[in-house]
Amino acid sequence: MPYWFDGNNLMGLSAAAARSDAQACRAFLSTLSSYHRSGGGRFLVYFDGDDSRLFAAPPGVAVRYSAPESTDAVIVRRLREIRHPSEVIVVTNDHGLTVRCRDAGAATMNWPEFTSKMQSRPPTHRRKQSTAQEPVDVEYWMRFFGLDKTNS
Repeated sequence: MPYWFDGNNLMGLSAAAARSDAQACRAFLSTLSSYHRSGGGRFLVYFDGDDSRLFAAPPGVAVRYSAPESTDAVIVRRLREIRHPSEVIVVTNDHGLTVRCRDAGAATMNWPEFTSKMQSRPPTHRRKQSTAQEPVDVEYWMRFFGLDKTNS
């Protein structure tokens, strides 16, 4: 499921404040990346402005800048342009944007709802790859396939 994030709104920082506090942006994106790694979905963060030189997106998180428009305007416009807006969940704490996204056909969540959903999912377990090969019981398999010459 694709999630679109209203980045500056969720961080509580204007574009100017985010430029002066790149660490907050990195921390926010890092949090999203950890949710992605645990199987959280596809994440796209929209930020106000256009200063993409501040930080690179971490694995699993795409970043877009909205300049010269507002992030709200870009999100709503993109929802109206895509074929299936009902497949997108917009995460924002902005009530006005929530209403416009729902009107455009998307589902919405605020940040507490999103984090609650991510934290309540069962952890995904990756199969541990062994570097050592386990021994094969050749005699067992010989008997299993009827190739044991002692029983013939």
